[in-house]
Amino acid sequence: MRAVKAPNGASAATLASDGSDLIGALPDELLHHVLSFLPAQQSVRTCVLARRWLDLWKSATRLRIAGAADGKHRASFSKVRELVDHIVLLRGGSPLETFEFCFDGLSDADVPRVNLWIQHALACRAQVLRLNIVWDLSSRNTSRIRPDDAPLVSQHLTRAPWCAVKDKFANFSCCPSLRVLQIEDCNLTHANRISCQSLEHLRIYGTSFSYSRRIRIHAPNLVTLQLRVHYGRTPVLETASPLLWAVVTVHDGGADLCRHLYSGDCYDGSCQGCRNIRNDNSCILLQGLSQAKNLVFFQLGLKRRDLQWCLTFSMLKTLVLNENWCVPNVDALASVLEHSPVLEELFLQLFSKGLRYKVQMKGRFNPKELPSTISAHLKRVEVKCEVVDETVLNVLKFLSKHMELEPNVCVKMQQKEMPD
Repeated sequence: MRAVKAPNGASAATLASDGSDLIGALPDELLHHVLSFLPAQQSVRTCVLARRWLDLWKSATRLRIAGAADGKHRASFSKVRELVDHIVLLRGGSPLETFEFCFDGLSDADVPRVNLWIQHALACRAQVLRLNIVWDLSSRNTSRIRPDDAPLVSQHLTRAPWCAVKDKFANFSCCPSLRVLQIEDCNLTHANRISCQSLEHLRIYGTSFSYSRRIRIHAPNLVTLQLRVHYGRTPVLETASPLLWAVVTVHDGGADLCRHLYSGDCYDGSCQGCRNIRNDNSCILLQGLSQAKNLVFFQLGLKRRDLQWCLTFSMLKTLVLNENWCVPNVDALASVLEHSPVLEELFLQLFSKGLRYKVQMKGRFNPKELPSTISAHLKRVEVKCEVVDETVLNVLKFLSKHMELEPNVCVKMQQKEMPD
C-alpha cells in the first residue's frame, strides 16, 4: 500500500484518508486554545510539525510551566529556568488568560527571576495567576521579598491560587478586578496586611503568620472565607463583610493558645498566648464575622476576648461551634446565642480524645419558652459528641431548659471501644 505524502510539510498523523490536513485546516483561534492545555515545553515542540505551526505556540492563551516536559512530574527549577526565560522572551506580549508554574528546588536567590515572569504575565493581561512552589530547604539565603516592595499591579487579574509563596504576595490593593485569592502553605511572617477591595472569595490554609505581630486582612466585599490558622498569631479581620458563609479554625499550634486551653484570658502572667490576646486593643475575629449568614467557628483562646465587644450577629442563620465554646462553662455559648437574633440552626460538635460513646441529640426550641435573649427563629439544634463528660452534661443541661425534643430521635447512643 502506497503511503500518502504530507503536503507542504504537514505531519502524516494529521492527514485524512484523502490526503487533506485535518488539524491544519482548523482556525488559529482554536489551535491556540488546544495548545493552551499542553505544558509549555510540549507546546513549544509543536513548532516542528509544519511551517504553519512555527509560531502558533506563542499565542496560546494559557502558559503552563509545570516542570517536567510531560507535565505530570516536577522538575528542578535550575534545569528549566533558561528554557522559561526563552519562552517568555519569544512569546512577547501575546495576551494570556492563565499563567501557571510549578517547580521544585526554588531558592530565595531565584525569586527575582520569578518576579520577572510574573510581571510578564501581568503585562500580558493574565486573568489567572497560579503559583505552586516547592522551596529548596537546603538554601540558607535570607534575602526574602520584603512587604514594602511594590504591590502587584493588574487591571485584569481575577484569580490568584497560590501555594508556598512568600511575603510580597499579600498586597493586592492595585488589582481592582481580583475576585478569588487562595493562599496555601505560604510564608507570610513578614507581611503586615492582605488588602483587596474587590476580593470576594478568600481561602488561607496551612500558612505561617508572624508570632510577634498580627497581619491584618482588609477585604470589605468578601462573600466566602476559609481561614485555618496553624502557626503564628491569628489575623485581624478589619471589616465586617456580607459573608454568605465562613469557616474559621484556630489550631493549638498558633500563638494565641491559652496554656489552660479554654480561657482566652487565664490571668496567668506566664501565659504567652493570653498576653498576645490581652495586648491587642481591637476585636480580632468576631467583628469581621459579625455580618456572616452561615458560620463555622472552631477556636481555642480568642472567644472570651472578642465577646467583650458585645457584637450582634444580625444576619447569622446557621452556626457551628466546637467544644471550646462550652468550657469551662456555657457562658460563651450563651453570649453568642443572645447576640444572634435571627439564628435558625445551631450545631455543636463536642469531641474529645478519649473516645468511648457516640451520642447525637436533635431537637428544636419551643418559642413560647425561650427567653427574650435567644432567637425566636431557632428551629433546629444538633449536639454531637463522643464522650459524655462534664462539658457535654453542662451543655445538655443548658439546652434542656428551653429545648423541646423531637419524638423518637432525641438521643442516639452507640458504644464504641476505647482506642489503643
